[in-house]
Amino acid sequence: MAGPRGSTAGSGADRRRALLVVKAVHSGVFLVELASILWLVWTGATGRRDRTVVAAGVLVAAEAAVFVANDGICPLTPLAERLGSSSGGVSDILLPQALARTIPTWSSALVVLGLLLHARALTRSRNETATA
Repeated sequence: MAGPRGSTAGSGADRRRALLVVKAVHSGVFLVELASILWLVWTGATGRRDRTVVAAGVLVAAEAAVFVANDGICPLTPLAERLGSSSGGVSDILLPQALARTIPTWSSALVVLGLLLHARALTRSRNETATA
């Protein structure tokens, strides 16, 4: 049976544990995504191209697709709210609120930077091959 704010039935302790699990999962996803974005920037700057770059790109693209398809809201936010989170935010376990609110802005900028660096490295590689 649903309670206030659409929360699910169960003891308060059960909901708090479930909310902690949701926040932990979100934190793990966030750290993997952040590492992937930073990897794209680093490998773009150094010109590295291998399977790890592809894997990082796929992870970042999948996360972006999910975020955009969900109208710019993390799919875990409504779940966190149903479990009793006052704000619905799940990044507060890791980051100060001011930084958490700006994640889409600065992470998108880093993704664009990584893509530009990879495009530059690819162009340089092609130019070197053409002149060799």
